[in-house]
Amino acid sequence: MRKPSLLFFVLAFVGVALVAAGPAAAAVSVSGYVKLDVQYSDKIMVTGVPASGAPSPGVAATPLDTDKERDNKQTILDARQSRIRVTFDDTVGGVKMSGRIESDFYTGDGNALTSNSRHLRLRHAFARADHPSGFFLLAGQFWSIWMNDTIAQPNLVDFTGPAGQAIARQPQLRVGWRNPMGPMGTLVLEGGVEKHSVRDLGSAAVNEAQGEGQRTPLLVGKVSWLHSIFQAESALAVGNNTVVLAGGDDETKSAWAFQVSAQATITPVTLFAHYQNQKGLGRLINGDFLTAGLTAANKLENIESQGFYVGASFALSPDTSINAVLGWAKADQDTSIGFTGASLEKHQSIHVNILQKFWKNWQAGVEYQRYNVEAFDGTEGDANLLHGAIWYFF
Repeated sequence: MRKPSLLFFVLAFVGVALVAAGPAAAAVSVSGYVKLDVQYSDKIMVTGVPASGAPSPGVAATPLDTDKERDNKQTILDARQSRIRVTFDDTVGGVKMSGRIESDFYTGDGNALTSNSRHLRLRHAFARADHPSGFFLLAGQFWSIWMNDTIAQPNLVDFTGPAGQAIARQPQLRVGWRNPMGPMGTLVLEGGVEKHSVRDLGSAAVNEAQGEGQRTPLLVGKVSWLHSIFQAESALAVGNNTVVLAGGDDETKSAWAFQVSAQATITPVTLFAHYQNQKGLGRLINGDFLTAGLTAANKLENIESQGFYVGASFALSPDTSINAVLGWAKADQDTSIGFTGASLEKHQSIHVNILQKFWKNWQAGVEYQRYNVEAFDGTEGDANLLHGAIWYFF
């Protein structure tokens, strides 16, 4: 007898929630989308085991010219980016309550060569309370406060996005204040604590499991100005990276990250830009570069990098848009931890697409992507991709 899958339990939860939602209960709804990707590339862009068949692996997966084993054209069809979400809304004593549980199938587990089975992964699970005074509280897993999750987000077919971006879901406790200022726009102040982890030390002197939970959480703050024409934000994250070496000695380094984003919309054109700089917080930049490493003398060294992207969107009609974004990211060389040789030093990306909505809940898009990378030893690599997708939103 087959064991119930995680999808079974998710759907059971949805069913119970919908049955329990009566006239006096919170409003519960189910939404999401089905997405089919068709991706052609002139290089094998799959990260890890090629059997995973992962579409849109990102610029960091671009092979170097010396990697002849991945110099092969391929076409991939995949539906793993489909997702399902359950949301709720309620008002208690004048306080607006809301929340979301969201999952997709974009994982490396399962089997792409035979059954194409994939497992659900948790993306978001949070609850939020908004007080009439403008103060709000959020608890659970959501986009990092440090990330620009609404401002300067490019509209792409690609799932992972351009080089130089910030992208991280974080378990967190967030508090904030939203202050409407009439025609001047809205000021939003946010701050909180988030999970802090240290990845990719790559040394036998340290148990990698130490990086899962650090002694102190990540402290994050952000200020945003939201206007109908112009929006801007700036965010800062600080923490300490700590490891215990064999024998019990501690190694600690301060870690930080800064980002600023802005966009302006003068219909039918939207222009946007994002810049970031981080040291020791590679977790927040989609894994483009390593987080930290150990020197030959077992001293902890954080990896610093900076990146940016700029782009534009042109609305041909309410249902059709042309979008383009250029991304760039670079890590600082640190010979003391061997971050040299074939390790990637620089990433560049180009995305150009056209998106079309039709039949109310459907959307289709086709996108050209070009990735360029360069290693510390000067070796380069590039890849060209033609990516098509179709979505059905429910």
